[in-house]
Amino acid sequence: MAFFPMFVELQGAPCLLVGGGTVALHKAAVLKDFGAKVTVVSPHLCSALQNDRQLICMKKPFDTADLDEKTLVVAATDNQALNRHIAQLCRERNIPVNAVDQAEDCSFIFPAYVKEGDVVAAFTSGGNSPLLAQHLKAQVRQFLTPELAELARFLGSIRPRVKKEIPPGKARRQAFHALLELGLQTHRIPAPAELEAVLAKYRPSSR
Repeated sequence: MAFFPMFVELQGAPCLLVGGGTVALHKAAVLKDFGAKVTVVSPHLCSALQNDRQLICMKKPFDTADLDEKTLVVAATDNQALNRHIAQLCRERNIPVNAVDQAEDCSFIFPAYVKEGDVVAAFTSGGNSPLLAQHLKAQVRQFLTPELAELARFLGSIRPRVKKEIPPGKARRQAFHALLELGLQTHRIPAPAELEAVLAKYRPSSR
Protein backbone atom coordinates (compact mmCIF):
# COMPACT_ATOMS: atom_id res chain seq x y z
CA MET A 1 0.00 0.00 0.00
CA ALA A 2 1.27 3.45 -0.89
CA PHE A 3 1.27 5.99 1.96
CA PHE A 4 0.37 9.64 1.37
CA PRO A 5 3.52 11.78 1.90
CA MET A 6 2.52 14.46 4.41
CA PHE A 7 5.11 16.55 6.23
CA VAL A 8 3.95 17.59 9.70
CA GLU A 9 5.36 20.26 12.01
CA LEU A 10 6.41 18.65 15.31
CA GLN A 11 8.35 21.53 16.85
CA GLY A 12 7.25 21.54 20.50
CA ALA A 13 4.49 18.99 19.84
CA PRO A 14 3.75 16.59 22.75
CA CYS A 15 4.50 13.06 21.54
CA LEU A 16 4.27 9.77 23.42
CA LEU A 17 6.75 6.94 23.00
CA VAL A 18 5.84 3.68 24.73
CA GLY A 19 8.85 1.40 25.13
CA GLY A 20 12.24 1.54 26.78
CA GLY A 21 14.69 -0.37 24.60
CA THR A 22 16.96 0.32 21.64
CA VAL A 23 14.05 0.57 19.18
CA ALA A 24 12.41 3.21 21.35
CA LEU A 25 15.77 4.99 21.61
CA HIS A 26 16.00 5.18 17.81
CA LYS A 27 12.45 6.52 17.46
CA ALA A 28 13.11 9.09 20.17
CA ALA A 29 16.14 10.33 18.24
CA VAL A 30 14.03 10.79 15.10
CA LEU A 31 11.30 12.69 16.93
CA LYS A 32 13.86 14.91 18.67
CA ASP A 33 15.47 15.64 15.31
CA PHE A 34 12.27 17.47 14.39
CA GLY A 35 11.82 19.28 17.68
CA ALA A 36 9.12 17.12 19.27
CA LYS A 37 8.56 17.16 23.03
CA VAL A 38 8.84 13.43 23.75
CA THR A 39 7.46 11.59 26.77
CA VAL A 40 8.77 8.03 27.16
CA VAL A 41 6.73 5.53 29.16
CA SER A 42 7.97 2.05 30.09
CA PRO A 43 8.51 -0.07 33.23
CA HIS A 44 12.08 -0.61 32.03
CA LEU A 45 14.17 2.13 30.43
CA CYS A 46 17.62 1.69 28.90
CA SER A 47 20.30 3.94 30.36
CA ALA A 48 20.55 6.03 27.18
CA LEU A 49 16.88 7.00 27.47
CA GLN A 50 17.08 7.66 31.19
CA ASN A 51 20.13 9.88 30.77
CA ASP A 52 18.69 11.94 27.91
CA ARG A 53 17.71 15.29 29.41
CA GLN A 54 15.69 16.17 26.31
CA LEU A 55 13.19 13.43 27.13
CA ILE A 56 10.48 13.18 29.77
CA CYS A 57 10.94 9.63 31.08
CA MET A 58 8.26 7.91 33.16
CA LYS A 59 9.32 4.52 34.51
CA LYS A 60 5.91 2.87 34.73
CA PRO A 61 3.49 0.70 32.73
CA PHE A 62 1.47 2.33 29.96
CA ASP A 63 -1.87 3.78 31.00
CA THR A 64 -4.66 5.10 28.78
CA ALA A 65 -4.30 8.51 30.43
CA ASP A 66 -0.82 8.74 28.90
CA LEU A 67 -2.53 9.47 25.57
CA ASP A 68 -4.14 12.67 26.84
CA GLU A 69 -3.25 15.74 24.76
CA LYS A 70 -0.72 13.85 22.65
CA THR A 71 -0.17 14.85 19.03
CA LEU A 72 1.43 11.59 17.97
CA VAL A 73 2.13 8.18 19.52
CA VAL A 74 4.73 5.48 18.91
CA ALA A 75 4.24 1.99 20.35
CA ALA A 76 7.72 0.47 20.49
CA THR A 77 7.45 -2.26 23.11
CA ASP A 78 8.45 -5.90 22.60
CA ASN A 79 4.82 -6.89 23.27
CA GLN A 80 2.83 -7.02 20.03
CA ALA A 81 -0.49 -7.30 21.85
CA LEU A 82 0.26 -4.17 23.87
CA ASN A 83 1.37 -2.31 20.76
CA ARG A 84 -1.88 -3.29 19.03
CA HIS A 85 -3.92 -2.20 22.05
CA ILE A 86 -2.21 1.18 22.09
CA ALA A 87 -2.80 1.55 18.35
CA GLN A 88 -6.50 0.79 18.75
CA LEU A 89 -6.84 3.35 21.52
CA CYS A 90 -5.13 5.95 19.35
CA ARG A 91 -7.38 5.25 16.38
CA GLU A 92 -10.44 5.71 18.59
CA ARG A 93 -9.05 9.11 19.58
CA ASN A 94 -7.88 10.05 16.06
CA ILE A 95 -4.26 10.22 17.23
CA PRO A 96 -1.68 9.25 14.59
CA VAL A 97 0.07 6.10 15.76
CA ASN A 98 3.02 3.97 14.71
CA ALA A 99 3.33 0.43 16.05
CA VAL A 100 6.89 -0.62 15.30
CA ASP A 101 7.17 -3.57 12.89
CA GLN A 102 3.38 -3.99 12.89
CA ALA A 103 2.35 -2.27 9.67
CA GLU A 104 -1.27 -3.37 9.99
CA ASP A 105 -1.55 -1.41 13.24
CA CYS A 106 0.02 1.81 11.95
CA SER A 107 -1.79 4.92 10.78
CA PHE A 108 1.59 6.42 9.81
CA ILE A 109 5.07 5.07 9.24
CA PHE A 110 8.59 6.38 9.75
CA PRO A 111 10.22 6.82 6.34
CA ALA A 112 13.89 6.59 5.58
CA TYR A 113 14.83 10.26 5.47
CA VAL A 114 17.66 12.68 4.88
CA LYS A 115 17.58 16.03 6.69
CA GLU A 116 19.89 18.95 6.10
CA GLY A 117 18.67 22.15 7.70
CA ASP A 118 15.08 22.69 6.60
CA VAL A 119 15.46 20.47 3.53
CA VAL A 120 14.04 16.99 4.07
CA ALA A 121 13.76 14.10 1.61
CA ALA A 122 11.90 10.98 2.71
CA PHE A 123 11.32 7.56 1.17
CA THR A 124 9.12 4.56 1.81
CA SER A 125 8.45 1.39 -0.12
CA GLY A 126 5.07 0.96 1.53
CA GLY A 127 6.62 -1.59 3.84
CA ASN A 128 7.67 -3.84 0.96
CA SER A 129 11.41 -3.28 1.13
CA PRO A 130 13.00 -1.15 3.85
CA LEU A 131 16.33 -1.94 2.16
CA LEU A 132 15.18 -0.16 -1.01
CA ALA A 133 14.11 2.89 0.99
CA GLN A 134 17.53 2.94 2.68
CA HIS A 135 19.21 2.68 -0.73
CA LEU A 136 17.30 5.72 -2.00
CA LYS A 137 18.20 7.58 1.18
CA ALA A 138 21.89 6.83 0.63
CA GLN A 139 21.69 8.09 -2.95
CA VAL A 140 20.14 11.41 -1.92
CA ARG A 141 22.53 11.79 1.01
CA GLN A 142 25.36 12.16 -1.51
CA PHE A 143 24.07 15.43 -2.95
CA LEU A 144 21.94 16.92 -0.15
CA THR A 145 24.73 19.01 1.33
CA PRO A 146 24.93 21.73 3.99
CA GLU A 147 25.47 24.18 1.12
CA LEU A 148 22.09 23.25 -0.34
CA ALA A 149 20.44 23.76 3.03
CA GLU A 150 22.07 27.18 3.29
CA LEU A 151 20.86 28.01 -0.23
CA ALA A 152 17.32 27.01 0.74
CA ARG A 153 17.44 29.31 3.76
CA PHE A 154 18.74 32.16 1.61
CA LEU A 155 16.01 31.70 -1.01
CA GLY A 156 13.42 31.69 1.74
CA SER A 157 14.84 34.86 3.27
CA ILE A 158 14.76 36.86 0.02
CA ARG A 159 11.42 35.48 -1.15
CA PRO A 160 9.34 38.32 0.38
CA ARG A 161 11.53 40.93 -1.32
CA VAL A 162 11.34 39.22 -4.71
CA LYS A 163 7.55 38.98 -4.41
CA LYS A 164 7.36 42.65 -3.42
CA GLU A 165 9.53 43.97 -6.23
CA ILE A 166 8.55 41.65 -9.08
CA PRO A 167 4.85 41.07 -9.91
CA PRO A 168 3.44 37.53 -10.24
CA GLY A 169 4.12 35.88 -13.56
CA LYS A 170 6.95 34.84 -15.83
CA ALA A 171 9.47 37.47 -14.65
CA ARG A 172 9.15 36.44 -11.01
CA ARG A 173 9.56 32.77 -11.87
CA GLN A 174 12.63 33.61 -13.93
CA ALA A 175 14.13 35.62 -11.07
CA PHE A 176 13.72 32.75 -8.61
CA HIS A 177 15.10 30.32 -11.18
CA ALA A 178 18.11 32.56 -11.85
CA LEU A 179 18.94 32.80 -8.14
CA LEU A 180 18.57 29.04 -7.70
CA GLU A 181 20.78 28.27 -10.70
CA LEU A 182 23.40 30.74 -9.50
CA GLY A 183 23.52 29.03 -6.12
CA LEU A 184 23.67 25.54 -7.62
CA GLN A 185 26.44 26.45 -10.05
CA THR A 186 28.64 28.27 -7.53
CA HIS A 187 27.88 25.98 -4.54
CA ARG A 188 27.22 29.04 -2.35
CA ILE A 189 24.54 31.61 -1.71
CA PRO A 190 24.53 34.53 -4.17
CA ALA A 191 26.51 37.57 -3.06
CA PRO A 192 24.60 40.82 -2.37
CA ALA A 193 25.74 42.29 -5.70
CA GLU A 194 24.57 39.18 -7.55
CA LEU A 195 21.18 39.37 -5.87
CA GLU A 196 20.82 43.03 -6.82
CA ALA A 197 21.76 42.24 -10.42
CA VAL A 198 19.08 39.57 -10.70
CA LEU A 199 16.42 41.79 -9.16
CA ALA A 200 17.39 44.68 -11.42
CA LYS A 201 17.13 42.45 -14.47
CA TYR A 202 13.60 41.26 -13.73
CA ARG A 203 12.00 44.35 -12.16
CA PRO A 204 9.21 45.80 -14.35
CA SER A 205 11.05 49.12 -14.73
CA SER A 206 14.01 47.38 -16.31
CA ARG A 207 12.12 45.28 -18.83
